[in-house]
Amino acid sequence: MRYSVDIVVIDLEASCPPEDEGNNSVERSSIIEVGAVRLDRRSLEVKTEFSELVRPVDYPVTPFIAELTGITAEMVAGRDDFAAVGRRFLDWYGPRNKAILAAWGAYYDVPLLRKECLRFDLPFREHIVGGAFDIRAIGVAWLASQDLRTSGATLDSVTGKMGLEGRFTSHRAVEDARATAAVLQVHHLGRALLD
Repeated sequence: MRYSVDIVVIDLEASCPPEDEGNNSVERSSIIEVGAVRLDRRSLEVKTEFSELVRPVDYPVTPFIAELTGITAEMVAGRDDFAAVGRRFLDWYGPRNKAILAAWGAYYDVPLLRKECLRFDLPFREHIVGGAFDIRAIGVAWLASQDLRTSGATLDSVTGKMGLEGRFTSHRAVEDARATAAVLQVHHLGRALLD
């Protein structure tokens, strides 16, 4: 399989107010970690990675978020906010039309990235065009092709069915981006291209 441009698989970890824990919304979330991998458009091999913690501006890291992600308030306290990290991410991503953005559950990560870029006056549209490629759909299609149950498919359940359990640390951004990339690789190549 060959794509016309490289694929940048992104994953974001976020904090939210305590009353939203477990059901956070884009509008009431602050990014605390950005992780991404760039896949070569022809081979689907990982070319480069981006991984940075972010000091949240609106919603501090709560014990619930720390338990879920392993990211503590202390870990992000001395980090740059999204104004700086977002700029570095967009510079790493590159100019528009040179890559397509992809995510597991793009309905959350991409709108959150767009919202934070707009908030901090970062040029989202100069780098990222349109929506994103939702790799969850690829994972569900792969499950169906294997005659496996497709309802409730999560990144962990799909990678587990692909024989990749224990290879990634869940809810850490770059690890989830690597796992999401592996789903695409297994679907197209029949195997994950892991180090």
